[in-house]
Amino acid sequence: MNAYKERINKLCSWMQSEKIDAVVIEDYETRRSKNLQYLSHMESDSLLVVFADASTVLVPWDILHAEKSAVADRIIPYNDFERSYIKTIKGVCSEKLSGGKIELASSTPHVLFNETAAELDRFELVCRSNGLAEIMLDFRAVKDQAELDIYRRAGKMTDRLIDAIEDGFRSGSIKTETDAAMLIETESRRLGAEGSSFETLAAGPGRSWGIHCIPAYSAGPIGGTKPDGSGGLSIIDCGLKLEGYATDITMTICGGQLTDKQQKMTELVAEAHRIGVEAASQPGITIRSVAAAVDDFFASHGWTMPHSLGHGIGLDVHEAPTLKNHELYEKPLLPGVVFTIEPGLYDAEAGGVRLENDYIMTESGAEAITSSRILMLP
Repeated sequence: MNAYKERINKLCSWMQSEKIDAVVIEDYETRRSKNLQYLSHMESDSLLVVFADASTVLVPWDILHAEKSAVADRIIPYNDFERSYIKTIKGVCSEKLSGGKIELASSTPHVLFNETAAELDRFELVCRSNGLAEIMLDFRAVKDQAELDIYRRAGKMTDRLIDAIEDGFRSGSIKTETDAAMLIETESRRLGAEGSSFETLAAGPGRSWGIHCIPAYSAGPIGGTKPDGSGGLSIIDCGLKLEGYATDITMTICGGQLTDKQQKMTELVAEAHRIGVEAASQPGITIRSVAAAVDDFFASHGWTMPHSLGHGIGLDVHEAPTLKNHELYEKPLLPGVVFTIEPGLYDAEAGGVRLENDYIMTESGAEAITSSRILMLP
């Protein structure tokens, strides 16, 4: 049984427990969702109906692409339903069901829900935030073996990208933020990835104080000292996409003679990263406890981290769970979760330091799949 069928069966077990006869998974320009790709291998621009008996019908915009790559019991062109969302659902569901309960995506607009309900008057429509949307987040958070195999390959590929970035700085070929971003985009594809997993964030010494710099990169300098010749802190936040799955790492590049504050920030972030990994390496540890270990460490040195410690990654670069020191996250960090650990500190004058790597939670603790680093340049 392939991974996609196993995922469908898992969803159908939940549907049966909820007495749901069919669910509608969609990914269109106005309502994007990677749930479609997770369940059918179809990247986008399609509607998938999953019935409680585990049968599936995919209705794609690009029929040729779907026929070559999608996993579904039946594939029907969107044109057959006049490219109408309502006609698609009515046509597909009415062919199999005489009535019953259909759950739509929680992102369905209120007006569209009402219009669909009026047209499908033989069915009970459900649209809720704590139903299909929530269970799909839970399913996708814990990766199956097929996904973990992809991630281990993606991690090795990302490490080669990290090495190429370091080589670019040490050789002097990366001089600007744009140089860094273009190397990452080109090298990702050369390595065999589909490209970057998100728009690269490259911030030189003059703007690394931003958690996520705006714009994502510019023609400004990176990797060296500040304009006045003092030490500079630069940040590169990037990743690549392999078979749809995203990696996400951050490197800090230290140029010139750092100030005492910059040196202290760098040391604290490196130690916080070690503490986070050590905490996550305890089987059965809660998400909150991992984040709290780093928060407490920074607090003991008079610093506060202005963002969460990390997050899950998958078909989306930010997925469940969030590694946050909050009562909502008193849940175990489950084996199979792929996540980041990314402590960071930021100062308006000194700049920013962040170190981020990707991990797979296993029965025995966190397994590192990337090896990002803090670079020290002359």
